[in-house]
Amino acid sequence: MRKIVLSILFLLIFGLTMGQNTVTIEQCQEWAVSQSSANVQKELNDKLLKVKLNNAASHMFPKLEINGEAAYRSDVPQLYPYVPAADTFNNHQYFIGLDFEQMIFAGGKSFYGRRYERLANQAEIYKVELSINEMKEQIINLYLNLLILDKQLSILTNAENTLQGQVNQLKSLKDNGIIPASTVSQLEVEVLKVEQSKGELKAKRESLVSSLSILTGKDLSKAEFETPIVPSVDINSPSVRLEYQIFENGKQTLDYQRKLHLTNSLPKLSVFATGGYGRPTYNYFTPNFKWYYALGVRLNVPIIDWAKTSGVANVIELQKSILESQERDFVKGNEIAIQEKRFEIRRIEDMLVLDKQITQKQNEITKTFSIQLLNGTITAYDYIKQQSDETSSLINQEVHNIQLLKAKYELLALTGRL
Repeated sequence: MRKIVLSILFLLIFGLTMGQNTVTIEQCQEWAVSQSSANVQKELNDKLLKVKLNNAASHMFPKLEINGEAAYRSDVPQLYPYVPAADTFNNHQYFIGLDFEQMIFAGGKSFYGRRYERLANQAEIYKVELSINEMKEQIINLYLNLLILDKQLSILTNAENTLQGQVNQLKSLKDNGIIPASTVSQLEVEVLKVEQSKGELKAKRESLVSSLSILTGKDLSKAEFETPIVPSVDINSPSVRLEYQIFENGKQTLDYQRKLHLTNSLPKLSVFATGGYGRPTYNYFTPNFKWYYALGVRLNVPIIDWAKTSGVANVIELQKSILESQERDFVKGNEIAIQEKRFEIRRIEDMLVLDKQITQKQNEITKTFSIQLLNGTITAYDYIKQQSDETSSLINQEVHNIQLLKAKYELLALTGRL
């Protein structure tokens, strides 16, 4: 019996859970991000970075080459008649050899090159994260617009029910000849108008739900959308926008790009070894095929490359100056947008205080008009106008509530805390 009771309870809980199809704004954002290619792009960027890091240090890898040559030279060194007994060198020359070289110092090119590639890769990651933030903002915009429509539909449904109740009461008065039929007809027309308005809102809602379903990859046609809690926002908190990191990354990238170009004008040191079999060897006086080899240290000191390096450095400094001016413009624009959004939040909060007072008064007036309509002391037009005013005040209050939500989300986005 205990097992049966537990099974029934489990089925009831499971059924209730399955029956609930409530969706939150956070879930929509998570689904949209997982549905996008952002994660795939990050993985590909990680793989691409490994390849680029290897390429940036590839000049430090040992070099091993097989070289061969078969040639006929029109002229060769002649010792006769200076050394009459000497043999004449052969015009045919052949060799095959193995060359090895290992770079020891390349002016820091490997270090700066790898650092430059890491910064360039981070810039690509930032682009992906920016696209994620834009996607989140798009989800918020769609979701909150959807909530506004749901609130409007709910208010219009209540107004429609109220009007229909008045129609039912007035019909009995009309049947008893207390009021004219035109009074009932006016209210019935108003019910039809409300139904028409609801139809328009439902069509807009379907469009928004369809867009949200495409972005999230979920079928949300039967979902109920939960009103999010107003996010906690410190209106005086400084901005930590991702763009600030992007600007800093850009300046560091230019610095390392300049240092990377500077390495082209620095000395380079390497060791080498070469050996082979051929004719002639390093001893030109030996006409026979023999083995040969050489070992040594090679030093390269660029001289003329300073001019080119200096020109590249000047170009990079100009690019850095342009980037810094763009950063200053962005900071200024962002601060202005944050300040405007703070004023907007305060304005909406003040409006909501008055909205509550207005809707309360409108509701009291509507109740009075309802009684007066039944008593015949006012016309149907007076009641319809008052009912419309109350509905408008309720819609304004709900719209302002959602606008406050939206403004606070937008402030989070402007300060980089979304």
